[in-house]
Amino acid sequence: MSFLFGSSDALAAAPPANTIIGNQASATYLDPNGASQLATSNLVQTTVQQVGSFNLDGRTTVTTDVINKKIGAAGAIVYAPHVLTNTGNGADKFTITIDTTTAPPNGFSKIEVFADANADGVPDSTNALCSVTPGAVCTVPAQTVAGGNGTFPFVVAYSIPSTATAANFTSPQPATINAVPATLDLYELANQKVADVDHVVLTTDAAFNASKSLSVPAVSWVANGGVWPAARTSGPRSAASCPATIAGATSNDPNCLYTTYTLRFNNTGGAAGKFYMADTLPSGFTYVPGSAVWSNAPGTALGDGAGGDPVGIDFLADGQRLSFLVASLPPNVTQTVSFVVLINSTAEVGGTTTTNKAEYVPTKVPDGTTTTNPPTDPTTPTNPSPFEVSGSYGIVLGSTHASASPVASKDATAGTPLTTDADQTTLASGVAGSTVKFPQTVFNTGNADDTVNLTADVSKFPAGSTFRFFADGGSAPLIDTNNDGIVDTGPIRPGQSVRIVLAVTLSAPTPLPNGPFEAIVLGTSSKDSTKFDATRDILTSLIGVLVDLTNTPTGNGTSGNAGNGDVGTGPSPTPTTTTTTPAGTPAVFNLFIRNNDTKDNAFSLAASQTNNFPGSLPSGWTVKFVAGGTACSASGMTTVNVAAGAQVAVDACVTPPASQASIESQLIYFQVKSTGPTSTGAVAIDTKLDAVKVIAADTYGATLTPNNEGQVAPGGSVIYAHTLTITGAQSCGTQFNVKAVLPAADVTAGWTTALYIDNNGDGQIDTGDTLVGANGQVGPTVDLSGGKAHKLLVKVFAPGGATAGATDTATVTVTFPDQAKCGAPSATDISTVISGQMRLIKLQAKDEECKGTIVPSSSAALTVKPGQCIVYRIVATNEGASPVTNMSINDAVPAYTSLTAAPDGVQPQDQCVSAGVTPAFAQANYAATPTSVSCGSATNTVAPGGKATLTFSVKVNK
Repeated sequence: MSFLFGSSDALAAAPPANTIIGNQASATYLDPNGASQLATSNLVQTTVQQVGSFNLDGRTTVTTDVINKKIGAAGAIVYAPHVLTNTGNGADKFTITIDTTTAPPNGFSKIEVFADANADGVPDSTNALCSVTPGAVCTVPAQTVAGGNGTFPFVVAYSIPSTATAANFTSPQPATINAVPATLDLYELANQKVADVDHVVLTTDAAFNASKSLSVPAVSWVANGGVWPAARTSGPRSAASCPATIAGATSNDPNCLYTTYTLRFNNTGGAAGKFYMADTLPSGFTYVPGSAVWSNAPGTALGDGAGGDPVGIDFLADGQRLSFLVASLPPNVTQTVSFVVLINSTAEVGGTTTTNKAEYVPTKVPDGTTTTNPPTDPTTPTNPSPFEVSGSYGIVLGSTHASASPVASKDATAGTPLTTDADQTTLASGVAGSTVKFPQTVFNTGNADDTVNLTADVSKFPAGSTFRFFADGGSAPLIDTNNDGIVDTGPIRPGQSVRIVLAVTLSAPTPLPNGPFEAIVLGTSSKDSTKFDATRDILTSLIGVLVDLTNTPTGNGTSGNAGNGDVGTGPSPTPTTTTTTPAGTPAVFNLFIRNNDTKDNAFSLAASQTNNFPGSLPSGWTVKFVAGGTACSASGMTTVNVAAGAQVAVDACVTPPASQASIESQLIYFQVKSTGPTSTGAVAIDTKLDAVKVIAADTYGATLTPNNEGQVAPGGSVIYAHTLTITGAQSCGTQFNVKAVLPAADVTAGWTTALYIDNNGDGQIDTGDTLVGANGQVGPTVDLSGGKAHKLLVKVFAPGGATAGATDTATVTVTFPDQAKCGAPSATDISTVISGQMRLIKLQAKDEECKGTIVPSSSAALTVKPGQCIVYRIVATNEGASPVTNMSINDAVPAYTSLTAAPDGVQPQDQCVSAGVTPAFAQANYAATPTSVSCGSATNTVAPGGKATLTFSVKVNK
């Protein structure tokens, strides 16, 4: 068996309705200083629409096809089985009606519909879903049927009047079965209603009806003390060594699966007759010779060949086809023939090819008919009898070393990794408080799709170390895709593999322990928890904490990853400091940043309501960092310079909205992160946890968020987005004034700003947005009632003579002339001049016909249907004043999609192009795998203003 890495077939199933497809692109390059940089694009998202499709007994339109032809005598009840299948990608309700306009005596005396959950062609109970006398329509209450081939089996019972004769009963008597979905707009016009037909024929002669089921009959078997093998409706394939014998069927071997079928037949006519029935077994099912029993001869095996049968029946087993002839079946008598089959090693996983029908002649067959001389009369099918072949599962976890394989990486003892390169990954060192990443490979060695649950034992790492799993590349976090509460790989096709990353965030204990440190990653099949395998990750040594963030100069003496500690790498499980403040008033936290490195550095400052960065504060909350000991009205800062071995104080002003209700403890995580290289080459980072207690305040209020920081080239511009939110319960009027103020020195140097109302909320300036006039007035008909939000854009222009490293702070302030109580919320936009700046913008467009000619022009969210295409366009621009080198744009093929390809569509013509790049990009610079695409080269130079564009198309799985 060969294994494929990262194939998009791992997610080839059509996405359920309302699935969100989203991702970000990235670009790697070397800046003018030769440092490796990574830029990311905006996130684009597409929601999969629900698409409806269904069939009734395999029919997808209104037809007059006769599905069941049933025969019965006067006074008889005949049963006609049907199955409605929802083949769409979401659940819907379906209304079923049975329509016959002929009333007795020329028609039925009663029509009823019954549920048939086990699909054995017989009503599950005596409780009818509907019951009418013709010419009324029997209407089944709307039934909810799951998407993705969910089914609703049902049986229609037709009562022939006891007074029916050939003279007064129309024969064949038709009945039309109609099915209509509830949400018609989801379906193509021809599929908005489906119909087929049942025919019932009156006879005074023999009239046979039959059904097939996975069930044990009421009579004894030929072995095992008369006890039949269980009638299983699902299970895994048997091992190739399992025999199709009576001994095998009674061995209870866990590697072998057998089941029991029962063919039930009766005579609803007025005379006895000779009855013929045949059953061709599905591929992969093998009849167990000598296992068939007729209900009139309990415990006696039917002869599989010529002769050897009990009196009254002729049975023949000829390969996959079983047939029998009952010499005389009297009226109103029900009999059975049951037999055992082996689900052999070649049976196809699933239920599509392992669901089948038997066939029978509904009238008596001519004299002289035998199983070796079968009748030529037309046959009638029974109900379909479904058997679900479940997969057999197996997984292997290993390294990404060239020697890794399902064989070389498989544990000798499951859960205990090997010590070879194929099953072990080693990293030389990691910085305390930093994150180290171990790549691994997950192989699906089973014969069915599987999703592998992932856990990691990092108990041998320094106490307080945490872990998280990512997709290949270590950028996209893995999530719980099957809702069992455990992070997993997502679905993997049999014989294929995926690569994942274990990211371990190292704690910072004092003193630093000696390595090596070991983690065991365990993968467990979500379909069979007895199937698991492990791989080992080793970190050879731990390097000390490079930066420490505390609430006091010395910290509180407790490790930052324990209790409420803030010494060493955090965050702690519980807050170190809790500050109480009225709503609308800043809560001030004293923060001390100590640089333990031997190199000076600048550290970025950030806050979040969770331990995820970049993160966000609760809606309406703001944070402002100021120099330690200054008021919250002082100039804000987003970075702080700290000399080697020194410590700097910073105050964080965390302000809840004025409308904030009382809250006992709102968690606030603070993080500092080095912006320049450290002595070890790693990023220095520390996070700590504090909390705010809020007491209720005035009901007037507004906020302007967020504070932004960005990069701009000399003579260039950068756009910052803000949201003005009315946080109080009361209105702030119908107008507001907004202004952006720059430091006087920056204005003199040539810095300028422009303000816009972002009418479409896309975060970009376009033709639909409104330029705010010089007086800053917005109104006078603006809705400023409680909870309303308005989007603003600030465009900051840098002078052409700005030097690299220079910063500008634009303070954006909003005032309310109608209601001063709403305050004057403000936000800051800090722009740093750089000489080399790569900016990515990702655009998307729906391509319904998958022609590849659509040119994306917006990042707005889309809605698409399965089978439609999405065209992505990523533009990377060097907005700096200096060249950058070795640039490459990279993007991933989103889950539930695959790269568009013939015959289902075409890719855009120009997938990798550039301007201002040497050597220029061409189609040869475009590369694609089933899971990723790229545009770039190993050696290139991007001039200031130069750009490259990656364009590709994906098709949403159908």
